[in-house]
Amino acid sequence: MGSDGRIEHQLTNPLTLPGGRAGLVLTGSKELEPEARAMLLLAEGLFRLDITVSGDTLRTIVRNLSTGQLEMTGGAYGPDGGHVILGEAAAYEPARTAIEFTLGQPDDRVEVSVTLATLRFAERGTIRVSAQAIVRQGG
Repeated sequence: MGSDGRIEHQLTNPLTLPGGRAGLVLTGSKELEPEARAMLLLAEGLFRLDITVSGDTLRTIVRNLSTGQLEMTGGAYGPDGGHVILGEAAAYEPARTAIEFTLGQPDDRVEVSVTLATLRFAERGTIRVSAQAIVRQGG
């Protein structure tokens, strides 16, 4: 639920990738109080992404819902490109990071790339965490 009590829905859209590989885009966003833990993304039968914000640390927990092994393949880093904050936007302390992993059976693996972004709302004492995941069939 959001800080106003509304249930925030996750969006999913199919994705067609080069080479005919199937894919899926998942997006989700939650506004959390510090130290709260919440599910941010759910890919049925594949994974669940939980998050916790503690001080200046965003902790991500990937729960493997597949029958295969989960393998983290990328660390906490941000996408290439500039990170520019102008004017009043600095008050929200925007930040971003990304994680990558693969999961599933050896003959039916999926690759997942997740970009996460945060905004701090000091007047409410909350942090908005948003995520976009691209899930693709293994190459």
